[in-house]
Amino acid sequence: MRYSLRNGILWLSIYALLALIPMIIAVVGQNPEYRTFWIEFGVSLGFIGLSMFALQFLYSGRFKSIAPAFGKDNLINFHRQIGITAFFLILAHPITLIIAEPTFISYFDPRVNLMRAIALSFVTIAIILITITSIWRITCKLQYEHWRLLHGLLALAIVFIGVVHAMQVSHYLDPLWKKIAMGAVMSGAMYLVIHTRLVRPWLNKKRPYTIVAVEKEIGDCWTLSLKAEGHHRMKYTPGQFSWITIGPTPFSLQQHPFTFASSARDELIKFTAKTEGDFTSTWENMQPGGCAWLEGPFGSFTPHKDRHIFMIMGGIGITPAIGMLRTMRDDNDPRKAVLVYANNSWDEITFRDEIEELSREINLKVVHVLDEPPEGWNGEEGYITEELLDRYMPEDHNDYMFFICGPEPMMDMAGIALYDLGIKWNHIYMERFQIV
Repeated sequence: MRYSLRNGILWLSIYALLALIPMIIAVVGQNPEYRTFWIEFGVSLGFIGLSMFALQFLYSGRFKSIAPAFGKDNLINFHRQIGITAFFLILAHPITLIIAEPTFISYFDPRVNLMRAIALSFVTIAIILITITSIWRITCKLQYEHWRLLHGLLALAIVFIGVVHAMQVSHYLDPLWKKIAMGAVMSGAMYLVIHTRLVRPWLNKKRPYTIVAVEKEIGDCWTLSLKAEGHHRMKYTPGQFSWITIGPTPFSLQQHPFTFASSARDELIKFTAKTEGDFTSTWENMQPGGCAWLEGPFGSFTPHKDRHIFMIMGGIGITPAIGMLRTMRDDNDPRKAVLVYANNSWDEITFRDEIEELSREINLKVVHVLDEPPEGWNGEEGYITEELLDRYMPEDHNDYMFFICGPEPMMDMAGIALYDLGIKWNHIYMERFQIV
C-alpha cells in the first residue's frame, strides 16, 4: 500500500475516535455533580491516558490491516511516541488531582485501603519501568525475549488495574451499564495481547518449516533456508518480513522479525542475519533438520510494479534489497533499479558476488560506498551524503520508489538528503532493524 495523506488522516481519525471511547462512556447519560476544573481535568487525563495505553495493543505492528497503511518503521515510531505520551498522561492524572485536592493522596495510603494503595503504587512503578526498559532496553542490558515478556505482562497489569480503579471510584461509571461497557472495551484491547501470544502460535502449529540449509555469507552473516512441511509455503511480497521461532514448538519467547531475503518465487524461504544479537549469534550452530515457525507476512516496505526502484542500503540492511532484486530476476522484470550500498570495507559486502551477477541479469546500477576502501579503489568513499546521492539521482526520479534500510545514522541522513533533493515524502520508505 502506498503512503498517502488520505490514509494518514483516516487512521489518525480512527485512532482519536478509539481513544475517546472510554471518555464517551464516562460522560454519556446523567453526569455527577461538577467539581473544580482541575479535578475534572485530572480525571480526563486518566481516562485518555488509560485508553491510549490500551490502544498500544492494537497499534503494535502485528495486525496486517493496520501496518500496511504506514509500514513497520512508521508504526513502531508511532507506537513509541504514543507510549511516551500515555506515560505522561497517566502520571499527570494523580499528580493533578493531588495538587487540586490534597485529600486524594489517601488513595496511596495503605492505612486507608491497603489493596488499593498497593495496586496504584504498583501501576505507578510499572508505567515508569515499562517506559524506561522500552526506551533504554539495550542500555539496561535486557535481552529481547525477557523484555518482550516483561513488556506484555506489565502492559496487561497496567490496563487491568486502571480499569478496576476506574470502576471502584465509580464517580463517572456508577451505572452498571457503564461498568459493563468499559470492561468490554478494555477486555477487547487486552485480548489482542492474548491473541498474539497464545492464539496465533496455536493456529500456527499446523504450519511447520524445516531448516534445510545453514550457509555462511560474507560479512559475518548466516543464511537460513526453510522448507514448508505438509503445507504450501507462505506467500509474501519482496521487502516484507516474518516473525521467526526456532524450536520444536511455536510457543516460545524466542520470536524475532526478519526480512525475507529469498525471491518471492523461490520454493525455499531464506533469511539472512548478521552475527551480533543474542538470537542471531546462535545461527551458525543451527543444523539442517531443525524445526522453525513463521508468522506473517508483515510490512509495506515493498515495491510497486509501476515504479522503478532506488535503494539506499547499509550493511545487513541489504536483506530486503536482495529479496527485491532476486524477485526481479526471476520475473524478468524490466524496471530500472539503483542500489547504493554502504559498507565498512570490501571484505564485508554481504552478497557481493551475487549483486555483481544480478547487475548483469537485470537493469541494475550498483554503487558501492566504502568507509575503508582498498588500495587502488576508484569507487565512492566515506559515507552516504546528499552530494553522493545527487550524483546518482535519476532525472525521472518521480517515477521511482526510494527504499532506505541500514544503520540508524545512515537512514536518518539519507532520509533528510532525499527530502532536500526534492523527493516526495510518500515515495520514501524506511525500515529499521533496532527492535530485534
